[in-house]
Amino acid sequence: MRWRSLPVVDVVDETFVRAAPLSVRSALEEPGVLDGLWPGLERELVQDRGAKGVRWRTGGEVTGRLEIWLEEVPGGTIVHHFVHGTQSGGPRAWERVHRRRWKSGLHDIKDRLEGRTR
Repeated sequence: MRWRSLPVVDVVDETFVRAAPLSVRSALEEPGVLDGLWPGLERELVQDRGAKGVRWRTGGEVTGRLEIWLEEVPGGTIVHHFVHGTQSGGPRAWERVHRRRWKSGLHDIKDRLEGRTR
């Protein structure tokens, strides 16, 4: 029998938002936002860091860990986003689709918090 490893998922992203960390956190916690950004991921809270972000264990399409780290910087917040784990099956397209969905959703929040519309 040949050993077949599951595909590794390793997503890292950083986006600057001209808003306070708590404002970004509040926008991310609006109903349905996180589920829309990560469909197919089941999240279990590991650590709620308040204005600094949240860490979860994940199941579903990716088994591993997920984190949003909100770093306060002059003029706003850098939103750090990490997903690391193994994909449960299917093509590796999950990472590419996830990156696009995450970036698009976060830019919608960014635009709203910064007073712009698309």
